[in-house]
Amino acid sequence: MKKNKNILIVGGTGFIGYHLAKTSLKKGWSVTSISTKFPKKNRYLPKVKYMFCDIAKKRSLKRSIKKSYTYVVNLGGYVDHSNKKKTYDSHYEGCRNLTGIFLDKPPKAFVQMGSSVEYGNLKSPQKENGKCNPQSIYGKSKLKASNHLINLFKKKNFPSTILRLYLAYG
Repeated sequence: MKKNKNILIVGGTGFIGYHLAKTSLKKGWSVTSISTKFPKKNRYLPKVKYMFCDIAKKRSLKRSIKKSYTYVVNLGGYVDHSNKKKTYDSHYEGCRNLTGIFLDKPPKAFVQMGSSVEYGNLKSPQKENGKCNPQSIYGKSKLKASNHLINLFKKKNFPSTILRLYLAYG
């Protein structure tokens, strides 16, 4: 008997998360979304299991995630970057908290949404081996999360994929 695929979308109520959830449902997957907010009316998908939790809060995150997932996609993070602590906690500590939960039961893939801001002022196109020099707390938090995942992959073969998007909008 073939096991159904399931996906956890952290930040599943945002623009990219909504479209990923919609596509995953079309594929017949079970979809769970973690977010701090309820989805906008036009982004609500009845077949999605919505959980509300701040990924920066380790204890409540552990209480929320009780099962394993085929795929975990981390799109989560505080979007108003004026609050430096919330920005750091959600983008870096949130990533660390998520990976900590899945170390014993790793998904087939853990996808981290990085950012082009991790490169700082380096000219395009950036080289894979180029030194990143982010200028903002957001960029520094995203880079720290990326480095955390790279280290987990090297040390524990944790199935990490990091995507650094440019000019995503929604």
